[in-house]
Amino acid sequence: MAKTDKVEIKERVTNVAMEMIMRFGLRGLNMVELAKECGLAKATLYKIIGTKEDLIRQIAFRIFEVNFIKMLEPFRLIDDPVKATQEFLDNYFNYAIQAQKILVQQIYKEYPLIEKEVDQEFKVETEYVTKRYKQWQSEGLIRQDINVDYCIDALQHLNEFYVVEHYSEEETIARLRASFTCILRGMGIEI
Repeated sequence: MAKTDKVEIKERVTNVAMEMIMRFGLRGLNMVELAKECGLAKATLYKIIGTKEDLIRQIAFRIFEVNFIKMLEPFRLIDDPVKATQEFLDNYFNYAIQAQKILVQQIYKEYPLIEKEVDQEFKVETEYVTKRYKQWQSEGLIRQDINVDYCIDALQHLNEFYVVEHYSEEETIARLRASFTCILRGMGIEI
């Protein structure tokens, strides 16, 4: 098997596995079904992916990249704090909640080491967002009398709280939207 074929097959396996997890949850990821769905023998599947944990790690990072990196992109591309924050919220509430629930409620519970690895990447992204708000604060674009670190910390804790609770996706979004709006308006960001 050529190296490019192996890479393409691994990509397909990862995509199919991610679809299975998004549809049926982590427990719905059956390696025999995955091999069948990808047109591979089970032994070939394991040669390509390594262990099931290796595959789950790759999926966790894919969820992170697709959802969180994309979701935080407005902070890198938009100079207006209101517009950047609004686009972030739109991305977050439209795409990231379901994936985040799968990460936190299922993958991290079963694979705590994966949580540590993904969290390190998340911290890097969060630090960038915090720096961006501090920059906007120094430019007078958001309130001067608030502590940006505390506000970002509060947003993260609200997010963690609501994502681990067993609210429906709609209820989680409604609660987060209301909570985020309060803190962001308190920061001087009228959304």
